[in-house]
Amino acid sequence: MKKILLFTLFAAICFAAQLKVAAAANLSFVLNEIKDEFIKTNPNDEISITFGSSGKLVSQIKNGALYDVFLSADMGFSDALIKDNFSADEASAVYAKGKVAMFSARGFETCSDLKCLKNPKIKSIIIANPKLAPYGKASEQAFKNAGVYEDIKDKIIKAGSIGEALSQSLSAGDVGFVALSALKSEKLKEWQNAYKAIDSSLYEPISQGMIKLKNSPNPELAQRFYDFILSDKAKEIFKKYGYEIYNS
Repeated sequence: MKKILLFTLFAAICFAAQLKVAAAANLSFVLNEIKDEFIKTNPNDEISITFGSSGKLVSQIKNGALYDVFLSADMGFSDALIKDNFSADEASAVYAKGKVAMFSARGFETCSDLKCLKNPKIKSIIIANPKLAPYGKASEQAFKNAGVYEDIKDKIIKAGSIGEALSQSLSAGDVGFVALSALKSEKLKEWQNAYKAIDSSLYEPISQGMIKLKNSPNPELAQRFYDFILSDKAKEIFKKYGYEIYNS
């Protein structure tokens, strides 16, 4: 009996499915919580998540990186993979809508209409690279639509991803434009009074798209995780982190 139990345990370990997820950097807090919730009902499965700018992740996938599921920071990058025949899905699934927040770890005023950025004491403004990260693109759109871009363009510093924008905002920048979801996390609880969500009418909606990838090594597990991301339980967690949820 003991040998049978040991063999069963060994087999469960050896044959546990391993899911590889490529995810936009804005998801680094919320997706780890969703992953933990998924594992509760799928204890024999393993999930490895690679976070980065959506543009860089798309480049990795096109160059042969084997992921099972891609969660993009907008529809454009996931739709590009569909167009180029890297997706197992015919359309991206919208799982959440992201929001941008203005943040200052150095005590500068934050404002939803961005007029406070004209403060001459503000010398550095951190955003994600608009060419690689949808949150950076949204930040730049907001500056222009608020009529402050020409006044602040020389102060703007572009980070590689929204995650790097947060790190630089914490360590060096006077103000930063980051994912609201990060500032809703327990790890950044001390900064709860140091940010303000910017007026979402100033930028195009950040509709975040998800696809299963055509060359997924684990299509069955990819489908289960994909379905969980769209489940009511996952939606509750997204909402907790400040995302807007699409009802489907």
